[in-house]
Amino acid sequence: MIEQEITIQLSDDPFDTKTIKVQVPKGTKILSTEPYVADVLEMYGISESVEKQLHLCEDLQSYTTQGEIVGFSLDREGNKITAIVDLGTKYTATCNLLKEPKHIVEQLEEGIVVDVKVKPGKNGNVIASISDAIDEVKMKEIMGAIGDKSIGFTGKVTELLHGGYWVEVGGIQCFMPGSLAGLNKLYDFNSLIGKEIIVMPISFSNEKETIIVSHREYLRTLIPSAIESARENIKDHLTGFVTGTTKFGIFAEFNECLTGLIPLSDVDEDTLTKFNNREIKPGDDISFWIKEIISERKIILSQTGPKENIWDDANDKYKPMMITPGKVTKVTKYGAFVELEKGISGLIHKSKLKEIELTKGDVVNVKIQSINASDRKITMNLAEVEG
Repeated sequence: MIEQEITIQLSDDPFDTKTIKVQVPKGTKILSTEPYVADVLEMYGISESVEKQLHLCEDLQSYTTQGEIVGFSLDREGNKITAIVDLGTKYTATCNLLKEPKHIVEQLEEGIVVDVKVKPGKNGNVIASISDAIDEVKMKEIMGAIGDKSIGFTGKVTELLHGGYWVEVGGIQCFMPGSLAGLNKLYDFNSLIGKEIIVMPISFSNEKETIIVSHREYLRTLIPSAIESARENIKDHLTGFVTGTTKFGIFAEFNECLTGLIPLSDVDEDTLTKFNNREIKPGDDISFWIKEIISERKIILSQTGPKENIWDDANDKYKPMMITPGKVTKVTKYGAFVELEKGISGLIHKSKLKEIELTKGDVVNVKIQSINASDRKITMNLAEVEG
């Protein structure tokens, strides 16, 4: 109980009032059905939302609100079949528990407050639904995420229909166009039926009166991290599936969200034979290595082996104090660049050249000073001028 000040009217004169203090249960609201009800609502601090709900119910419209469960009706076996819900207004609603999910009914007790969807009944009574309120809250949550590429929802693909799929997201039926079911065109449209996938809401269709979702948008959010992982593990032997072929080669999808091209010059002999016989079909498993990552949308694959990086073995091939021949490839104001082998070069700083002048194409003996393969850096001196 809490102490609350209220103003009461003592006579027909609306200005003949008196303020008194009363002890009332927390949350008590005082209502009036007189013509000056709006003034009374404002006088007692009743929120506008409660006033709106009163009008909605009187106008035979539905709305969502909170209510307190104050009682149950039971069947002969003692099972709860109806809940009595106090809406905090002049209305009390009944909730048919036979239409509510079992796991919800099991949690209901007298005194708890629940969200309910309220609508007028046929006989002047008020009907409440807990599951309808949950669906409305979920609907608003999904609608509020439209266009937000940081929010995804788990949905179950329940049905294939013309143009796409029905996807159940938290009890809400959403529509996913077939073109948004994957990064590439699906080779088997039935393969998604019954599966749980992550989707992102992208729009609302007034025609279908449903939310449009996309699995493709979710997959696209995975690409940056997948690319980073692929770069770090570029020598891994991968398995994907064929998404299509062209005269240039074979497209393959892998690592859930990446797509690359295997040029014909990089396919193995067995695959080339199948390709020439037109036996390569979308959905076929195919293995390969990553040859080069040019961009997120341009990845070159190969079946001839992983891309070799000559710097990977540089620490083993070139040691400090080693003397080895090299070829001058460029002379700048900083010094001369000397190539030890194709792809591996080092700089002889001008301070180490002294009076010696080098020109492009000269073959010289150099002494390795230091090597850092991870940074692709070798420092060296001319062997002839050591001492």
